[in-house]
Formats: sequence, C-alpha cells, structure tokens
Amino acid sequence: MNVYGKCKNCKNEIGYRTDANTRVEFAMQDGETKKMNCKNCGTDTVFHVDELFAKRSNMPFLTVALGVFLLVIITVYFLFFSDNQYVIIAFGLPFAVYFMLDKQDQKRVSDFNKRKLKGRTHNIG
Repeated sequence: MNVYGKCKNCKNEIGYRTDANTRVEFAMQDGETKKMNCKNCGTDTVFHVDELFAKRSNMPFLTVALGVFLLVIITVYFLFFSDNQYVIIAFGLPFAVYFMLDKQDQKRVSDFNKRKLKGRTHNIG
C-alpha cells in the first residue's frame, strides 16, 4: 500500500510504499515518525504517522489488463482447439480476481485512514 503526506513547503504529495495495513503496524515497522524527501522541491519533511493517509492502488486495474491479455490468448486457443464452454469461464476469471483485489485494497485503505495513533502510549523505538 502507498501512504502519502503533504510537503510542508510546496504542498505536493510525497509517497511511501509500505506493507503495513494499519497505522499501528506502520509505527511498529517504520516508527511513529517518517522522514520523506519531496521530489518536487527537495525538502525533507518529517511526518507523524497520523499525518499520513493511504490511497487506493492501481494493482486491481493492472491485474485486469493482464487478465484480458491472457484471455485473448486463451480464447484463441479454445475457439480453435476446444469446446466453447470454457471461454465463458476464461472471461469471468479476470473480473472475479479484479473484484476480490479491489475489495481487499479498499478495506486496507479504509482501515489505515480511519484509525489514528495519537493518544496512545507506545514503546516503539
């Protein structure tokens, strides 16, 4: 998942890739503060984990694009070398994968954005 903070100098979004699903996990992995460099103005900005927010990923869309590419190959194979009943399954599979990945990504982003870390005491170094 990508988390973002706004540069305090130019107000541009600064992104950071993380495997954390929540702010608590982010704080445990990367600390309660994260120093990020703005590629627009070159300013280093220190963000508290509560100043960061998550956005939805493009991964489900890329998965569908790859699925459609594979679908064309599979369709050509099945049209010329097999029964047509498997073509229906081949068309449905990329869309089923897309909806599962999209829902999972939406849940991760929602979980990260709705729970703040402030007000808690942590023993994180």
